[in-house]
Amino acid sequence: MKRIFFTFLLLSLCQLTFAQELPFSGTKDKKADYYFGEALKTFQMQDFMRASQWIDKAVNLDPNFIDAWMLKAEMKSMDENFPEAIAIYEKIKVINPDFPMSYYGIAKALYANGNYEASFTAAEKFLTYPDFYGKKDIINKIKQNAEFAKEAIKSPVPFEPINLGNMINSTDNEYFPGIPADDQTLIFTRLINGRNEDFYFSKKQGDKYSFAYNMGFPINTDGNEGTISLSADGQYIFYTACNREGAYGSCDLYISKLDGITWAEPINLGPPVNTAAWESQPCLSYDGKTLYFSSNRPGGYGKSDIWYTTYREGRWTPPINMGPDINTSGDEQSPHIAKDDQTLYFNSNGLPGMGGVDLYIARKVNGRWSKPQNLGYPINSFKDETCLVIASNGVDAYIARNGADSRGGLDIYKFELYEKVRPQKTGYVKGIVFDAATRKKISAKIELIDLATGKIVVEAFSNKTTGEFLVCLQANKNYALNIDQKGYLFYSENFAVKTESAIVPLQVDVALQQVADGAKIVLKNIFFDVDKFEIKEESKVELAKLIQFLNSNSTVKIEIGGHTDNTGDAAKNTALSANRAKAVLTYLVANGIKADRLSSKGYAATQPLADNQTAEGRAQNRRTEIKLLVNR
Repeated sequence: MKRIFFTFLLLSLCQLTFAQELPFSGTKDKKADYYFGEALKTFQMQDFMRASQWIDKAVNLDPNFIDAWMLKAEMKSMDENFPEAIAIYEKIKVINPDFPMSYYGIAKALYANGNYEASFTAAEKFLTYPDFYGKKDIINKIKQNAEFAKEAIKSPVPFEPINLGNMINSTDNEYFPGIPADDQTLIFTRLINGRNEDFYFSKKQGDKYSFAYNMGFPINTDGNEGTISLSADGQYIFYTACNREGAYGSCDLYISKLDGITWAEPINLGPPVNTAAWESQPCLSYDGKTLYFSSNRPGGYGKSDIWYTTYREGRWTPPINMGPDINTSGDEQSPHIAKDDQTLYFNSNGLPGMGGVDLYIARKVNGRWSKPQNLGYPINSFKDETCLVIASNGVDAYIARNGADSRGGLDIYKFELYEKVRPQKTGYVKGIVFDAATRKKISAKIELIDLATGKIVVEAFSNKTTGEFLVCLQANKNYALNIDQKGYLFYSENFAVKTESAIVPLQVDVALQQVADGAKIVLKNIFFDVDKFEIKEESKVELAKLIQFLNSNSTVKIEIGGHTDNTGDAAKNTALSANRAKAVLTYLVANGIKADRLSSKGYAATQPLADNQTAEGRAQNRRTEIKLLVNR
């Protein structure tokens, strides 16, 4: 808000001084005029205390000196002391009820203070005067916003924020929270002693947060660090750092990877993402392939716009402006893309709102963003609402605000987002990768593949120290999960997420088997129709992984085993299992694997993995399996 009022004040004073055809607002007292001149000089040097002292001297000599009172009122507004500003404007109206700029100033101050009815009335009064000042567009916007705010208050949305408490919040300001998909970690910005911004880190213990501690070097420095975004798996952070050596602009975007249990030296994203302009407030998409951020670089629609860049072939592409569907002539900042990749939250002062900066939602429909919608009152108020983060369940939201129970200034709160503005619910699968024999944790390659398209949706690695991994799952998708590491048999799993309501967090601990004679794995993404042995199209993702494994382990031979449950005719099951195993063998040979490395066999129901008395058990028993034949 201060920047807005500062700009307005400089323009207004210029007009007050030189616009001779306007109603008289000066003074005939030469000494008062001198004091006012000194006030202007010190104000322009941003020595506001001395400027205020000069103004007081001027109005003591001439209590009807409107220019001096206007300067004092606008300085109060600039300092966000709106009640005192309003009182001064009322004084000016008594001095001259027909001085137009008093209605302009009071309309803005009343709106900024949440006095929407009175602001609307003052705006209407200002519009009755000739447009001496070229301010009618601005005041029309104030009037429209005041009208919007009046209606919003009549229809409040559900909002019951809960302060995260003393383990997170302090007497300093806390804001810009960041969370991974499992919502078990919270990293946020703390403004220490009103001077230095650092990141603080907390882990969930049950439903409670642990005491937040400073992330320390190399993430935090003597400079300012703020606005963090965690990758869905919590293994990467993207954040803003300002005034660092070697930076490209005043504030740049940086990345750091969790190297075991410590954060690696941050890397500046460099061109074309960072420029000589201001880049800040990053947000990474669920798949790690798109980074949204705010920048005031040239080529935008307003003062600061939301841009995005995509990660392709090992580099970030030139950023693209999100266009006039999202950006306005004002400021759009703090983008947050939900895990559904279809719902965007951000703040703006260029759209109809409650005052200052409000929070908005836009949805992607047929590849285009919808018209942004204000999140409503009381989520938005006459104060600045700057940041919102949504958990993967689409319900839990985190916001920074100055509530009645704040520990000091801005605190971080949690609340349930009302249904109309929730993103689609998403889930995730998380687990630990380890050596089946030694139990040692393994850094393995993780691939999540859309079975309908065969495309890799997420590509990542499990943590080298903890073995942990996490990938997001979206509704109405069938996924293959492949995990592999050199020297080990790969692991496969599939997830059929039929509806949004079917999404639940999943835990899969993966024991990788070393390449050794007799080792077995189930190919969980080989599919056949009932009583058929023709390989279905979506099986080719898994078969490609098997071909890759065989090409990387050229001395290994395998036996392909077909298995059924115990229902139906035994002889028919034997033939079916043999034919399915043979179909896999034939596919491998057709794709370059030598036939002398392959054999197949139908086991029917003779080697069950689970109880055939349950549907779940029978589903596990119907499988294609490979066994390694090493050095045979």
